[in-house]
Amino acid sequence: MVIPNGLCLLGNCPYIWDESSNPQETILKHLLEAHKVVVANVNTVYDLAGYCKYWRFKVTEGTICQFLHGFTVKPTADASVDQQEGMFYMLNDTTNEDISLRHRLFAETQRKVLNQQQVERNRDDFKIKCLFCPETIAGTRFTLSEHLYNQHSFTLGHPDNLVYTEEFVERLRAKMMRAECLYCDKVFRDYKILREHMRKKLHKKVNPANTEFDRYYVINYREFGKTWKVLNADTSDTDTRSTHNESADEEWDDWKESVPEIKCLACSVSYKRLSDIKSHMNIIHHLDFEKLTANLSFYKQIKLVNFLRYRLDAHRCPFCPITPDDLSEHLFEHKHTQNVPPELYDDEQYLFPALENDYLLCCLRDEGGEQEEVVVIPEDISR
Repeated sequence: MVIPNGLCLLGNCPYIWDESSNPQETILKHLLEAHKVVVANVNTVYDLAGYCKYWRFKVTEGTICQFLHGFTVKPTADASVDQQEGMFYMLNDTTNEDISLRHRLFAETQRKVLNQQQVERNRDDFKIKCLFCPETIAGTRFTLSEHLYNQHSFTLGHPDNLVYTEEFVERLRAKMMRAECLYCDKVFRDYKILREHMRKKLHKKVNPANTEFDRYYVINYREFGKTWKVLNADTSDTDTRSTHNESADEEWDDWKESVPEIKCLACSVSYKRLSDIKSHMNIIHHLDFEKLTANLSFYKQIKLVNFLRYRLDAHRCPFCPITPDDLSEHLFEHKHTQNVPPELYDDEQYLFPALENDYLLCCLRDEGGEQEEVVVIPEDISR
């Protein structure tokens, strides 16, 4: 007998759930409320339908105690009215059978995702209706990403990191039709108010903290039990460790130095990695730092950074004579931030830091571009 995907974990229960839905609102909620069953560490179950299918052959109301760990929840003095109590059952990922099942499902899911990614990478016949305008985008995933970014300043992330792209876009569309913001998840009265909110608040990407959309990014299938957040943290830790000299004196063994943050040129946002702050400035403010500093000598890069900080901190646009009420929105809408005339910033006074301990200055490249020799005692031109 072939059991269809999306059935309940217990063999004698007829409950059917939609695999593409949020499991926290469907199958996991059903298991808890109807059967008092909890799946431990559900983030390591990469195919929840396959997981339920496996246990459905074994677990029923009569055999639940043979396979699941039982535990009792007692009411507390400050318990809410709807708090559940009594005997609960847990599918524990510490048993050999469960561990083996989770790893097998991960390997199968990873293979499917990589195959799907390759299929979508080779496709040039996508036809996807835009999330923000009536246009239907035809072509590749890159065509879709370029349209969303160039026409609406919205980013889904790198196209080659996407998978199940059409399903992903439809999930986002359904969320917007419910008047839910894609970035902050707030719910508004109607779609028109939502669009105005996303425009004014510059909520131009998907909320990275919303695990509901982890399914659509290939990086989340890279290693068992590790999402993109864990992988990024591991990479940062590895990079930090690799900078330490193994033969350093013992007196430095307990030395721990925090990584300084790099402040955005146009707002108060800070990141610890240069690539992250560059991406933020490009997406949110249309400040392409790579283009702005291309072919500039090291000292001219310093002058440009300090010039931009002085101007933007004074709420003055460094690219035009306008002094806007909302500088961030002005930069975003006008998109005239690709270059700055050298006569505006190429002044030795701008060698003086506009921001105390500006770590961005420490990250500037000291190679390529024109060479120049500068010997100057900088003046403080802060106003």
